[in-house]
Amino acid sequence: MVASFDRAVARLISTCRYVTAVHDLETKWRIELINGYILDLWFNESLGKYSYALIKENKRVLGWDNAPHHPHLANFPHHLHLADGRIEPSSLSGNPSDDLEQICKIIETWLST
Repeated sequence: MVASFDRAVARLISTCRYVTAVHDLETKWRIELINGYILDLWFNESLGKYSYALIKENKRVLGWDNAPHHPHLANFPHHLHLADGRIEPSSLSGNPSDDLEQICKIIETWLST
């Protein structure tokens, strides 16, 4: 995996208080969180593509990606998939360092409520 992405993942792991286990699956990182949540992180630097998903019981609860299939949204192609099927603009930029910091904050808020 890309060094800058790996550094961003390492920072997320060290700062997120809800991490219980970490798995480097070669093509993505899988981070186990409290209460059965999983965070899957995938980034391809050469394509400039990413996909990050918060999962519970094999269902995506939140998912961020930059696949170009929602051109009507602000901040295209960056968007957020919600558990109820809605898709919203995302504040992510495609920079793993900044994006994973935002995701850490979102997840900590999600898991603390």
